[in-house]
Amino acid sequence: MKTMKLFRLFSITAIVAVGLVFSLSNCKREKEIVVVNIHDTLKGKDITGLCTYPDYTNAMVIAPGAELFLYSGTSATGTPVASTVAELSGNYSFKYLLPGDYFITAIYNTDNQNKSIIKGINFAFDGIGVTMGSGNMTQNIALTTVAAPGTLKISLDSIAAGPSYRQVAWESHSKVVFNTLHTYGTVLQGSFNVWKTSTFIFDEVDPANIVINAWVQTSSINTFEPARDALAGGCVRKTLNVDTMMVGTTVTPIPATDTIRFYANAGEVVKYGKGYLAHGHLKGFYKHPYGQTGVGGSGASDFLPADTTGYAGPYNQTIDKPCDLYFEYQGKNKIISGLNFNWYFLFEGKFTFKRSDYSVNASNLNNVMEVTPHIQLKGTTNRDY
Repeated sequence: MKTMKLFRLFSITAIVAVGLVFSLSNCKREKEIVVVNIHDTLKGKDITGLCTYPDYTNAMVIAPGAELFLYSGTSATGTPVASTVAELSGNYSFKYLLPGDYFITAIYNTDNQNKSIIKGINFAFDGIGVTMGSGNMTQNIALTTVAAPGTLKISLDSIAAGPSYRQVAWESHSKVVFNTLHTYGTVLQGSFNVWKTSTFIFDEVDPANIVINAWVQTSSINTFEPARDALAGGCVRKTLNVDTMMVGTTVTPIPATDTIRFYANAGEVVKYGKGYLAHGHLKGFYKHPYGQTGVGGSGASDFLPADTTGYAGPYNQTIDKPCDLYFEYQGKNKIISGLNFNWYFLFEGKFTFKRSDYSVNASNLNNVMEVTPHIQLKGTTNRDY
């Protein structure tokens, strides 16, 4: 009996052992996970510094909210071993680090958002290697412009731009939108029904070649309230003091005097963030003094009575002020229709100006106006770009 029990015990043990070996032999080898320990809360030391980025004047200013990533080793390889966010002061810190080699990278968005339309401006810091010793160390981070990846060269007028540029056409889905705050706490938003880019030469690699000339007609303003926007008695017309006349029984604007133009010449555009910064000008608000005769032309009466609660001069002169436009080229899309195709090119931009600089007196509106142009250009049918 004892011999039989020992035999059975041996048999069961052998079966279990064989089964275990069989099971292990059929298991896939798991990927080895290496955990890098870089922290010691007792003896570890800190890397601290200040994060900055260039503003529109190329002055370095603090970058609160910049995201920083720490890698173990001498390059940004693999997964970061630590990350942190710069404080409101622009300062950051990686704490309790053990001695060794580290690599720091950083990214920053001025509105701390990343979206397809212009919402903040992106900057980056490609990285720097640091060697941590037995004491705390300081490493400041200067974020810079993100280089444009492509070589696109397009123009609305390829002849004027030169033979290296491919011609594109204005596309009807383009739009200019503006917004500002109302004293009631609401946002006043609108657009313009009549506007166009008359000149646009774009060189993705060399922004010094970029030229922009675009305009809107203030009389075509659309704030989505017909009574407010009406030329005859609308408060928007009073605010802008749009030059109007009577043609028959219809109130009509005088286009020559209500055109507002943004322009930037060659040499005035630089790379900035992940896009471009045009150090251009906003020009317009030429107004005639009311009561002047002979301006309306054939079949038109003199100017309608003035309402100086909105615009109170200057008259008979054009206001031309510096204006910085930030814009991004956001790529191209190929649209196929039957046997034909076209490439479409998308640009998004934004700039601000002060209404007081243009003598627009509207105390119920914030003084800062933000304008966001959306431009879509169309390539020649069946031509690759």
